[in-house]
Amino acid sequence: MIIEKINIINFGKLSDFTLELAEGVNIIEGKNESGKSTVSAFIKFMFYGLSADADERARSISWQSATAAGTLTVRDRGERYRIEREAVPVRASDGKTSYRERCAVYNDETGKPLYKGKVPGEMFFGIPRGVFESTAFIGQLEGSQAGGKTLAEAAENILFSADETVNTKKALKKLDEARVFLYHKNRKGGKIYEYSRERAALAEKLAKAQEANAEIINLEGTLHAYEESREKAERTLQSTEAELAAYERYLIQQNYIKLQNELEKSENAGKEFAAIARERYGTGISDERFVRMLENERYELIKREAELKNAQKSHGILREKVQQMQAELAAHSPLSAEESHEELLAHEEKARKNAALWQKLLIVFAVLAAAGAVGAVFMLPLAVIALVGIALTAMAVLRLVSAKKAAKAVYAKVGAENYQAFLAALALLQREEAELDFTRGEEKTAQKKAEEAELAFATKRAEAEEMLLRAGFALSDDMLADIAAAEAEARAAGEKRRRLALEKNAADAKAAEISDLLEAIPTDERERAIAEDFDEEAMEAFDFRGKKREQDFLTKSIAAQKDKMHEIECELASLSAMRANPAEIAQEINALGGKIDELSEKFDAYMLAIDAINAASGKLRDGISPKIAQSASEIMGELSGGKYPAVFVDSDFALSYSAGGITRDIATLSAGSADIAYISLRIALAKTLCKHTLPPFVFDESFTRLDSTRLSAALELLAGTFTENKQALVFTCHEREKTLASNTVSVCSLSN
Repeated sequence: MIIEKINIINFGKLSDFTLELAEGVNIIEGKNESGKSTVSAFIKFMFYGLSADADERARSISWQSATAAGTLTVRDRGERYRIEREAVPVRASDGKTSYRERCAVYNDETGKPLYKGKVPGEMFFGIPRGVFESTAFIGQLEGSQAGGKTLAEAAENILFSADETVNTKKALKKLDEARVFLYHKNRKGGKIYEYSRERAALAEKLAKAQEANAEIINLEGTLHAYEESREKAERTLQSTEAELAAYERYLIQQNYIKLQNELEKSENAGKEFAAIARERYGTGISDERFVRMLENERYELIKREAELKNAQKSHGILREKVQQMQAELAAHSPLSAEESHEELLAHEEKARKNAALWQKLLIVFAVLAAAGAVGAVFMLPLAVIALVGIALTAMAVLRLVSAKKAAKAVYAKVGAENYQAFLAALALLQREEAELDFTRGEEKTAQKKAEEAELAFATKRAEAEEMLLRAGFALSDDMLADIAAAEAEARAAGEKRRRLALEKNAADAKAAEISDLLEAIPTDERERAIAEDFDEEAMEAFDFRGKKREQDFLTKSIAAQKDKMHEIECELASLSAMRANPAEIAQEINALGGKIDELSEKFDAYMLAIDAINAASGKLRDGISPKIAQSASEIMGELSGGKYPAVFVDSDFALSYSAGGITRDIATLSAGSADIAYISLRIALAKTLCKHTLPPFVFDESFTRLDSTRLSAALELLAGTFTENKQALVFTCHEREKTLASNTVSVCSLSN
């Protein structure tokens, strides 16, 4: 078969990719990551579909479109075909991914569809996917092997029946399944084993049936005794349950009476509660709030009264202090009530200025008198001037003395002898008067506070009086005592109301509890119990616990007797079943013996068929292995330059070789030698197994471990092997394949 054209729509990393190929050997060059492995995987995908391997499936789906699709144009024995395939991942509701594939094969000239529903690789080459991968599809060979039981079994099917689908293994499996159905190898299963066990059971049943009659008679007598005892216990239990039921109805009646009593208690407590609320405290204020208000009023009144007393006391102290300061100041102050410090200072200043003036005039007049006296010696008019000067001097002296006396009189008023002492005494008087004025101011402030405190006390007292009067309390002269009495009375009333509320709540709770119990009882039963007449003395003396114990004992006794009777009945049934007719059992035993003999003959026939097929299959493998070994040896000899001319293949197609007359495992060869050995085996297997046409061989970097000599030999072998209507595709990232290849080899390149 020749692949003429590869058209990748979407596959792995490639999209819209086309590659045309020729007959014979094609070398496809490309750098790493250029898509060589993708193209080779696409070829396998077109012939066989997606792989079962999850990782390989994931690599096949396009990175861009999330699909895998393309076409492959091939030529085989003069006919041209077009293979179309598409795979689409489908996500199920549980999150798992499956793949939906569509594949079609057409005659490229007529467009006629072929092989509908078939796998193209199996139809063209006659081999399944696994054989194709183990022969014609060759990747990097490190760790790779072509042998194994799977390949050996597939080859056996193909050679044995000329059709891989006619599976000798499946035929053996069917025969073995039929054999297992009849008889297991360990003789512990199958129809023959089951019939044998059934026959043994029937024989045992026959023996036991003869012993069953006596035992049945004995058990029937025991069953009758248990029945009489049970009936007696049931009658006693019925009487006990009737007494318990009557007592329970009596308890229902007592609960109903208790319910009425509790309802009456609740009603009486509610009425008394309401009466207390209306009696005095119908002001819309709850008891607790009213008591707290009374407490607050009492505390506020005490506080205001204390504030008033403190304010009055402070005012009295300051008033006495002012009076004392006034008395002390009046006792040592020379000033009259009408004379102020300013006036005293004005008098002193006036007297001091007059004294200074007259002192100056005295000097002037004295000079004038002296000058006139000196001039009077020479001129008589000057004597008159001297006399006038003397007179004026005398007058000035008198006035000066008078002014100084006036100043001293002012000093004397403050007890000072001179001007400096006068100023000091006057300053002292000013400080005392200032202190007096300050104290007077404090006294006025204290007086105002006392008046305010008196007003506040009176206001609070009026509010307390109004509260007490509104609440209906009597008043006396002692307001605090009135409030305390009202508070005590309100507390007592509050305690009584709370007690009544608790009594009412307790009665309501008890009534609700009893009511729930009564509501759970059916109406007709409850009404019957309420209306029924009971013997009170008998009910009071009724031993309820004792009757309950008796009821429990009888119930358990009856249950135990029933269980025992059930056991006896089961045993009787079992014995009755075993007491079958011995003749009928013997007839069944004979029938089973016939079935066992018939199935034993079939079992022997199956075993003979299995042995015959196994013998034929072994001979087939032993016969084909030398032929494949001979073909592989010829190829191996050419590839190794005659160094390894003999290769051996066992029945599972595992390889060995001969070196120096000694047979060795292929694993002992060098990496390159092992590679050409496996390539030889693959080519030999493909030639032997492919009945219709040889598939295109795909070599994906398969020669990386070969030296140049062996690589050249390999390329020559491929060129000689893959000639007319045959094809080999060599994918490589090196140029040495192109350099060593002959002119008959086609070379093309892949771009990144």
